[in-house]
Amino acid sequence: MKTSKQTKAQEKINKKKEKNYQKQVQIIEGALQVFGEKGFEATTISAICKKAKISDATLYEYFNSKEDVLFSIAEYYTGTEIQKLKEVNHYIHDTRERMRMLIQAHLEFYESNPLYSSVALLNLKGNRNFIKSKAYGVVRESTRVFVDTFSEGVEKGIFRDDLDKYLVRNMILGFIEHLVIQWLLIGRPDEISTYRDTIFEMVIRAIEKNNPSPRSLS
Repeated sequence: MKTSKQTKAQEKINKKKEKNYQKQVQIIEGALQVFGEKGFEATTISAICKKAKISDATLYEYFNSKEDVLFSIAEYYTGTEIQKLKEVNHYIHDTRERMRMLIQAHLEFYESNPLYSSVALLNLKGNRNFIKSKAYGVVRESTRVFVDTFSEGVEKGIFRDDLDKYLVRNMILGFIEHLVIQWLLIGRPDEISTYRDTIFEMVIRAIEKNNPSPRSLS
């Protein structure tokens, strides 16, 4: 049993952790604004600190470099989205509808966070060091829901069992990310979330077991 002194010491540690976490979020949100407006190359540590309203020294207490801050943006925002998906996933038992929901969730996430979308798809995508980072692992975890849902569909006899589950995931993400990049660069379509059913139907036609394969149609 903890003594009063131990409890107070633990409370102090917890408060310090929370304070550190909030400071990191403050830096991440400030950095997102700058990266989203200027791009990675044109962004400076000083510009990030000015937007986050901190000193350069304070930033280096939490991050090692500008690149470290960039990667942490992906880790923070993707981690938050993963939690939301897990909460919703629990209530959807129909595999096809879960696939539709996942497509919708990804589209709405990108649409609701245009600055993050710009940073993630126009800055992070071309960074070779990103795949070595902890943040990349978090991003990969967020896409695993597509792999798991497809695998469940295969087990239930709904989806084809002759397809590679990771290629299916890449196909779905390819549809989504191409649409988002077009939206970011040329402003079309006006609302990417309205393409949920279009993408879902294309995916289902490719993976559903009862649909004839392209080979059988030739």
